[in-house]
Amino acid sequence: MFFKPAELQSREVKPFEGFPFGLSEGSIAGIISTDELAETAFLYHLVANALKDGPVYHIGPGTAFSVKLLKRLTEDVSNLYAGNVYSLDELVAALNVVEDGSLVVVSLFPALLNRSAEGVVEVRKLVDGKGLILVLGHTTIELNELDLPGEFRRLYDLPEIFEALAVLRTSSYRGHYRLNMTVLKAPPDHVSSVGDHSIPIDSLIKPLL
Repeated sequence: MFFKPAELQSREVKPFEGFPFGLSEGSIAGIISTDELAETAFLYHLVANALKDGPVYHIGPGTAFSVKLLKRLTEDVSNLYAGNVYSLDELVAALNVVEDGSLVVVSLFPALLNRSAEGVVEVRKLVDGKGLILVLGHTTIELNELDLPGEFRRLYDLPEIFEALAVLRTSSYRGHYRLNMTVLKAPPDHVSSVGDHSIPIDSLIKPLL
């Protein structure tokens, strides 16, 4: 079945202004963080920004989400929903019931049981059909920096069908923080962001520490 792509401007979310790319409805991003500070800065600012425009769902295998920390960035958290899933089948079931057009963030995606390329394709179909913005995240200190494509395949099974793939790291020097990123793949509107980036994030980190 073929269709003519619509020219309507769809919703796009970023964790903060200056982030190299945005995520639109019907897209999947695979994000690897190499330290907890990078994960926290990305996750909480992304959720805080997205809450202004609709519901946000945070799910994962037993992952905790701090509403207290989130309220340092935004007062209204009434659109936030959280839950646990422990297998890819449970993730598919969860995506079936979330509101269309929502942001869904899945932490520790590689820890889900029964992951497979076929299951990732099923997730892709749901994201397309419901117009979701899906972020699949993972934090690890064991990453082969010399083979990032291989690492994304190991952790996400079928990264070719994702719109965005990025590795996040933080560095600090004399109390100043930077978010260092390697973008391996970006949405077509942001293809120029592919490559390495180093972004000062003192103002973003301060309320989280």
